[in-house]
Amino acid sequence: MFLKKLDEQLTTALEQEGFEKPTPIQKKTIGKMKSGRDCLFIAPEQSGKTTAIVIAVIQQLKEALNDVPRALIVVEDRAKAEAMKAQFDLLTEDTSLRIFAVFQGEHMLKQRDRVYAGCDVLIGPAKFLNELYSNSGMNLNGLKMYIVDDGYAVFKHEITSQIDRLTTSTPDAQRIVFTTEMNVRIQDYVEYYMIAPEIVELKEEDNKE
Repeated sequence: MFLKKLDEQLTTALEQEGFEKPTPIQKKTIGKMKSGRDCLFIAPEQSGKTTAIVIAVIQQLKEALNDVPRALIVVEDRAKAEAMKAQFDLLTEDTSLRIFAVFQGEHMLKQRDRVYAGCDVLIGPAKFLNELYSNSGMNLNGLKMYIVDDGYAVFKHEITSQIDRLTTSTPDAQRIVFTTEMNVRIQDYVEYYMIAPEIVELKEEDNKE
């Protein structure tokens, strides 16, 4: 069994996709994300951080509900957005969860219309998510989880004000940041926007079992 406390349907999907056991970062983070507390997780590349996000979000949301996003996930670029959506699609095939990735390169109104038709999880770069929010009136009032994947890369390439604006627009959402390492921007974000966050840090040697 991948993790004992996961829903049976999710456990079955993980096993079908070849996930035999959790990585160290997945063991230490999935349960903490379920608590609802703000979280900061630091772990090396290729440690399973993105998969931990996907599993935790599915476990929390379970099925479709209402029409507005309940999880917003900020990623570095279009490639990361599409890759994460693909992983969600694999593990939610037998659920009603609606997963969308938005990014530059496709007409914003088309993407907006798909989100407005009903969306549970929305993935994209901070710049485009902000455009969608500012210009298309995206409703974030139902948001439960605001997540930054690969924070070191995201905060390095994105304008910090774009990430901050999304954060202040979702005051009641749980805030979660995954990163390979810290920098000043991430530290400022943690201090300014997170409330008593759970912090887990794995070194390279901790990632080996």
